[in-house]
Amino acid sequence: MFCLAYGFYFVSKSLMLAERGDSISFRNYAGLFVLIWFFPIGVWVVQPRVNLLYADKKNASERNL
Repeated sequence: MFCLAYGFYFVSKSLMLAERGDSISFRNYAGLFVLIWFFPIGVWVVQPRVNLLYADKKNASERNL
């Protein structure tokens, strides 16, 4: 159970750090943590945010070519 909670904590904190780029507290990503905990709904809400980050990274790498 601890490993599951830590995995959700790590994913939610990493996603928020990737979006904001600066240090954050638990209050900043607590909502995201709860969304990931409720798996089907959380993935439905979180996946577009991950896709946006991936598209931004892909576009940035194409501009550097």
